[in-house]
Amino acid sequence: MIGTIAAAALLTAGAVPATAAEVQPSTLTTSTSSTKIDAGKTVTISGKLTKADATPIAGAEVGISFCFNGFCGEAQAKPVTDAAGVYTATLSPIRTGNYHADFFSADPAIADSRADTPKIVVLHPAKITSFAAGRNAAKAVTGSGTIDFPGLYTANPIPVELQYFSFSTYRWTTAATVDATWNGTTWAFSASAEHRKPGVWRAFYAGAPEMFHAAASDVVFVV
Repeated sequence: MIGTIAAAALLTAGAVPATAAEVQPSTLTTSTSSTKIDAGKTVTISGKLTKADATPIAGAEVGISFCFNGFCGEAQAKPVTDAAGVYTATLSPIRTGNYHADFFSADPAIADSRADTPKIVVLHPAKITSFAAGRNAAKAVTGSGTIDFPGLYTANPIPVELQYFSFSTYRWTTAATVDATWNGTTWAFSASAEHRKPGVWRAFYAGAPEMFHAAASDVVFVV
C-alpha cells in the first residue's frame, strides 16, 4: 500500500501548479504606426512580449481587438511573437478608437499580460457637391446646395456655414449657419444673410474633430 501511494505521488508531482511566488510576470507593449488616419487606410500595431527579466517570449499568440467607448470586440488579429518577442499586425479601423492587445499564457509559470494603444482618430470624408449663391428680392445673399458623406458614416447634425471672404481681414467670415436636411434624395441646405457689399461666398462644413473631415464648396462671386 505504501509503495502504491509513493508511486502515485511521483506520477503527479509534475502536475503540481506553480505557486503565486513562482509565477513570473510578463510585459506586453503595444504601439501604433499612426494616431490619425483617413477611413479605409491601415495602421500597423506592433509590440514586444517579455518575461520579468526582459527575456523575450517567442512563439506566443497575441490577440488584438478594437475598442470603442470602453467596449472591445472580438480579436481581429492574432499575430505570433518572433524569436525576439516582437509581434506586428496591420489593421484598418473603421472609426475612432484604440486597439487592445492580450497575451494569455499557456505556461502556468508565466502570468498573462495586456496593453492598449493610444487613441487612433479615423476621419471620414465629407463633400459639398453643389453650391449656388445670389441675392433675393430683399437684396440679402442666399446660398444653397447639397452635401454628401461618401464613406461609411453620415454626420448628425450637419451644420453648414454660409461664408463670405473679408478683404479687410483676409479671412472667411460666417454670415449664417443652417443644418442640412434630407430632401428624399440628398442632404440639402439653404441660408440667407444680410450683406450689401459685392464679394466672394462659399459654403463650409467644419467637420468633426474625431469623425469627419471639413469640406468647402467652390466659391461664387455675388454682386
